[in-house]
Amino acid sequence: MTTERIKDLDIVNCINAYAIIDNKYWVNKQQIAKQLDISVNELQDIVKNSETIVINNEGKLTTRKLYQQKTPFLDKLLNTIKNKIE
Repeated sequence: MTTERIKDLDIVNCINAYAIIDNKYWVNKQQIAKQLDISVNELQDIVKNSETIVINNEGKLTTRKLYQQKTPFLDKLLNTIKNKIE
């Protein structure tokens, strides 16, 4: 795939595939970039403008939908407070 054709939907599909296969909903940027055959910098540029993909403080990616479904309420609350402080 070329960068021009890669959209955040491609990244979402990749994250969802890892979530099904590995039962993990946070995915390493390098894994996704390798799967889509793009550089990590190109991936970051796409994610930066996405409203459907979120990134954690470790640089891992997930979808907003998976985050809402899989993250326990207390973790969401603590993440919200932490993000407002930082």
